[in-house]
Parts: sequence; structure tokens; C-alpha cells
Amino acid sequence: MSTGAARPGRAGAARLWLRLFWLSALLTLAVGATLVPHLRDSAELVRMRNALLLQSEPATHDWTPASVPAGFALERAAPLPLYADIVTRNQLDIEGDDWATALAIGRHLLPDGRRSGGAIQADLADTYTRITQQGEGYCGDFADSFTGFATAAGVFSRPWAFSFDGFGGRGHIFNEIWDSQNARWIMIDVFNNFYVTDASGQPLSAMAFRAALQAGATDIKLVPVDPMARPGFKHEDKAIDYYRRGLPEWYMWWGNNVFEYDQAPLVRALGGVHRAVEQLGGVASGVHPVIRILATEQNRAQREAIESLRTRLLAVVVFGLFAGLFFVIWLARRRSSRGLNTQ
Repeated sequence: MSTGAARPGRAGAARLWLRLFWLSALLTLAVGATLVPHLRDSAELVRMRNALLLQSEPATHDWTPASVPAGFALERAAPLPLYADIVTRNQLDIEGDDWATALAIGRHLLPDGRRSGGAIQADLADTYTRITQQGEGYCGDFADSFTGFATAAGVFSRPWAFSFDGFGGRGHIFNEIWDSQNARWIMIDVFNNFYVTDASGQPLSAMAFRAALQAGATDIKLVPVDPMARPGFKHEDKAIDYYRRGLPEWYMWWGNNVFEYDQAPLVRALGGVHRAVEQLGGVASGVHPVIRILATEQNRAQREAIESLRTRLLAVVVFGLFAGLFFVIWLARRRSSRGLNTQ
């Protein structure tokens, strides 16, 4: 009698788990459908990645390497032997002069001939080789390689970025180094082959350059990192306009751990599959830097939009996990119920 009475209860429990599975699956599909427009091109895929990496805390800039803020992915891994060797062999480390070191690294990365362009999206060793020998690379490739060499040379570098499409894939990334001799930040855009000075010839920080653009200053000057290399912009006003158009959407990659990321086992294992899969490996390993937006009133709408995207992405993940869990429980209950029926 007890066994017979238990069977309807077990069957009812199995049906409950099946209903929960279908509910979770439908919620996953419903929310997932809102993400379809973001699958149309690579820039939208970057926006989804950025949304997943977005932190609610705004980017701050008034800190120094002596007081790195919590959560910043500070480089703790040893430099790649290739990078350390190149710094030594090419005397890129100018003793007692961080800014001269940064300029030497920038000149080393800038090819003499015409650039072929194209995103490299490879490990640091391959990135360096293709930048210097084949003239390849987008801004992100240059920024990562520069950060690696700066770290190997003992110079602190942090990455700034801006976008034109609501923190998606259309934008730019550049570096800012800490000049410890003069206790100041200095921006350097190696990819576009320039840094910025004020009327007195003093190099500007990223935020000082930004403030000058906002104020419509006319006394700033773009100075080539390497006068012999091709400039990123043929005309200075085009470069200034490019940066000015990106003013509403500045953000910072909250970390400079390019070696730690490059050497993470899961990142290296997935690197040959696809760049997006590799980055997911970096996120899963906890070595992928997050993003913090320089919050202003001008980018409120863009921030709200990417925060909404983040919420939907997380909802898809959560509902999907619940759907998988409920399905497994339903299968187990169903098999258990069938086993009882055969006794």
C-alpha cells in the first residue's frame, strides 16, 4: 500500500520539475530574444562583452600606483621573457626617466613602413611580432603590448578607452603612464603616434587633455611619439575631432595585468578556439579586467542602456542555469518513478 501511494506523489513531483523547467526555458528564450539585435555584428558582440564586465562603480583617475584602488587588476605575474629580453637588448628602460622610457617603448612599437592594419587578437608574443614585423594591429593590440613593455621596464601604465556607440566596439583605447620622477600621469597614444602637450610644452594627462577638449582649448599640440613613423591622422584637427566626438563615453579598463591574463591556463587553452571564447575563459579565471565608466550627465542614457543589457544577459544566464538544473532533476525523478513502476 505504501509503495502504491508513493507512486502518484513521485509522478506529481516529476511533473512539477518539468513545469519549472519549461517556465525557466521560456523565460530564457523570452529574454534571449531581446539580445538578438546585438548579434548582428562584432561591435555589438563587444558591447555584450563590455556589459558583462561592467561595474556599477564609476571610473576614478585621481589615484597613483602607490594607492591603487580596490578591484583594479594589478599586474602580479612576471613579464614574459620575450618582453623582458627586448627591453634589455633595445635599452628601452631609460634609468631614472619614466617618460623617456615610455617614449622609447612607443618608438620601438611603431613600424617604419606602412601599416597593414587589422586586429591581431593573439597572445602577447604573437602580437608583438606582428606589430613590429608585419605592421599589423589595432589600438587594443598596441595598448596591450605597450602595457607589457612598460611593466617589464618598471613603468606603471593604465588603459583609457572611449566609444562612439554606447560603450560598444566602435571606439579607441590608449595608455597613460605614471611619471614617478615628476609625480604625474601622462597620456600616450602609440597606435596614433602622438602625445599631447600644453602651451608650455608639458605633456598632458588623459584627464587634462579631456578637459582641454571640453573647453575648446586651441593651445594644445599633438607631438609625434616617433617623428619618422606614420601618424595615425594626417591632419591634427582630425585627431582632435576624433577624440572630441568620443568625450561622452570615456571609460577605463580596470586593470593592467596583461601578463597574468596572457599566462592564465584557461586563456591559453581557449586562445586557439576563438577570441570571444578566450575572453570568457579570462572572465571565468578571474583575470579579465572589468570596466568602469567615467560617469557624466552626458552619458546617463548610454550607461542606463548598457546596464539594462547587463541585466538581460545575467537574466539569460540565470534562467538558463535554472532550466538546466530543473531538467536534470526532472529526468532523475522520471527515472526513479519508472523504476518504481517496474517493481
